[in-house]
Amino acid sequence: GFYQGARREMSRTDLRSAFTLWTQELAVAFKMSVSVTFFEDIGAMRQAFERGEINAVSADAMTLARNFKSADLAEGYSVVMPPNWNMLLLAGRDSGVRSVGDLVGKRVALLEDDLTASIFLETVCLSQYGRECSKVFSDIQRLPNNNQAVMRLFFDKTDVALVYRYGYELSREMNPQLDPKIGQVVLEAPFSGMFYSFFSNKVDPSLRARAVKLIPTLHTYPRGRQLLDIFKMDHLEVANPQELKPFLQLDQDWHDLKTQALRSPKGKKP
Repeated sequence: GFYQGARREMSRTDLRSAFTLWTQELAVAFKMSVSVTFFEDIGAMRQAFERGEINAVSADAMTLARNFKSADLAEGYSVVMPPNWNMLLLAGRDSGVRSVGDLVGKRVALLEDDLTASIFLETVCLSQYGRECSKVFSDIQRLPNNNQAVMRLFFDKTDVALVYRYGYELSREMNPQLDPKIGQVVLEAPFSGMFYSFFSNKVDPSLRARAVKLIPTLHTYPRGRQLLDIFKMDHLEVANPQELKPFLQLDQDWHDLKTQALRSPKGKKP
């Protein structure tokens, strides 16, 4: 089962075509029967999983953490992007932002349709100011990718940008002139991954073991490398459902901070 909300870079049609091709290639290369069902409703995917209609689930980490119990999941794989998936809050050099205590009235850019980024930013606002981000920032800009968010800093169209480390480093590689415009990394949050696929623990262990052994070698095949490039992935590695724990904790922190803020509606003074 593949949750279509998990990828921003491709249209629904392109994603279905590419992923269907990917599964066909996997089936031939690994001599395994592979098929994919696409879901736009995470509740429907969870129900199909519980009924045994699908053997594995693939989605962004926060969606998986919120909707599936780790105890019901088995080993799978994660998407690797060097140097890492760490989340960075970057400040423009002329923004006047030196720490999270300088965010009031500033403009922020972040990725659209990114549940983890949105929740992380809300925890920053709630923990620092006791208010939601809409009451902290003067403008919240949601953009399709990391590079566009970083370029907003470069052209002084935002004061801070929340992006992934791999995306920031790629932007720097493509645009060396960025460095003089980026003031500093205000905050960095470590994450081991952002996109995962996990088997159901009801799937035959021998089949799971075979798949988990083969899938991380996909990038070593010319056709596999091409398919990974379509999805803008570097490579895949074996992952354990316990890797979702930091996302569960982040979600819980957000809920706790939001509850505290509701009890003190005026929030903290900037």
